[in-house]
Amino acid sequence: PGRHGPRLRGPRRRDARQSVTLTVRAPFSAHVVPLSEVPDPVFASGVVGDGCALVPTAAEDCVTVYSPINGVVTKLKPHAAIVTSTRGVSILVHLGIDTVSLHGKGFAPLLEEGDVVATGDPLIHWDLAPVRDATLSPCVPIIVVSPPGLAATSHARGSQVSILDPIFSIEDPA
Repeated sequence: PGRHGPRLRGPRRRDARQSVTLTVRAPFSAHVVPLSEVPDPVFASGVVGDGCALVPTAAEDCVTVYSPINGVVTKLKPHAAIVTSTRGVSILVHLGIDTVSLHGKGFAPLLEEGDVVATGDPLIHWDLAPVRDATLSPCVPIIVVSPPGLAATSHARGSQVSILDPIFSIEDPA
């Protein structure tokens, strides 16, 4: 043995950096639809990123939207939030289509940009009445916005999910 005891051979650095799977969970209970069915060409085409969309059940009047991952709220608008994981994967939750036109009506953010959240922490309280009154779509795209090009593996396409059920996962290359 050398001066400092036997030389221990651990995994080489390259091997030690295996990819990590990030599971994205449903921020509220809903019906899952593929992005291609989102009634907005920008989301439906996948230009923004991969993911899926959730549609609140017709019986829901108010929805509390929970964080889909552990991370930091890096962007918060009344109708949308981006949560970024410690490894730099950002997930966009966009409440409804064209809902920016409501100027915050029906949306109550429950925290601030920069807040650290755990999966399941409440982000936004959403009253669906203004969306329905304006005949806007309550479809909620949930998208991997960065890093670009990450593919989402669906766990729940075309099914009903409860709050915090896994909806898709991402292989995050280290």
